[in-house]
Amino acid sequence: MTLASPVADSLPRSARAERSALALGVVAAVVYNSWPLGFWLDRAGMRGTYVSVLEVPGRRDAHLFVTCDVLAGLLAVVAGLLLRRSRGPAAWGPAAWGPAAWGLVIFGVGNVLEASIPIDATCAVSVASCGTGPGAMFAPHDIASLISLAGLAIALWSLREHSRWMQAVIGLWILTGLFMVISVVVVRWVTVSQTSFIVACGVALAAVPLPIVLPPVRSLGRRGALPPADG
Repeated sequence: MTLASPVADSLPRSARAERSALALGVVAAVVYNSWPLGFWLDRAGMRGTYVSVLEVPGRRDAHLFVTCDVLAGLLAVVAGLLLRRSRGPAAWGPAAWGPAAWGLVIFGVGNVLEASIPIDATCAVSVASCGTGPGAMFAPHDIASLISLAGLAIALWSLREHSRWMQAVIGLWILTGLFMVISVVVVRWVTVSQTSFIVACGVALAAVPLPIVLPPVRSLGRRGALPPADG
């Protein structure tokens, strides 16, 4: 009778966890981008201000958008925890995919908090009414948003050297983030810039598990060669 090796037995479980994390990341990305429903359910919330106003209490179908954000956050948390169970690519070691997993968890927790602390109702009028001073920037809703973005930044940065397409995702995320910051400062194109950044965040959510899960796109080193495994 042949006894199964504990390591060999753990590989299928690790692979299942990785695939589940990828699936949850994709679903979280889709749910996180619920804003297009605003064109149908609350068109006024898609004009000239933050699309976050779709979640202001009292607005039409605000509960739907809040639920979508909370669900996206919970899915990201579960995806991150599943990746923590992954063995990761042998050539990497835990140095990259460990922080990536925790980054997803931090993003998810921050997103749940952000959705649970609605944006100030005055922002439903205009971006200018929200203000850009310290009091506005460090409101509870904005702090929760910064926590979620910090988590996603950790996840992306930890994978920055493991594939060229991941570098492209990071570049997209940074560029759309800068576009959003500039648009808020000049009080123009805020709806467009925020929706662009939300799309980039969704792409990042779906992309983080990919280099860990799919062998064809696993890490390439800086010179385009896969680092050799130890031994």
